[in-house]
Amino acid sequence: MSYVHGYSGFGYNTQSGIIITRIPTLSKIKDIQALVRYGLYYLTEHADEEAMFDNFDIYDVENGILTGKVNRTWPKEGKYEIIGVSLDRRTIGIVCRLTQSNKVRVITVYEDKP
Repeated sequence: MSYVHGYSGFGYNTQSGIIITRIPTLSKIKDIQALVRYGLYYLTEHADEEAMFDNFDIYDVENGILTGKVNRTWPKEGKYEIIGVSLDRRTIGIVCRLTQSNKVRVITVYEDKP
């Protein structure tokens, strides 16, 4: 029996043609990274302002997510703090959530200083 599945958590049994929803999904960071790779993300106005304040641009945010790991979660709000690396090798912090339309909403961005 073979399955085709992706970050959405849905599977398709190629022999029976039945859609299966209980296939284990990838980790949340992998889900978020996959969406960012496909351009399915956006920055809030606040995140954009905070990124500019710390001299980060959209490419730094992308790289931070793609190189990052989940550092903290807020399960009730569905938020994730990701710590990664910007293009100029600074540590970047990103707080985001997954939307109902399956996009990554970047809420805030900051330089993560020790």
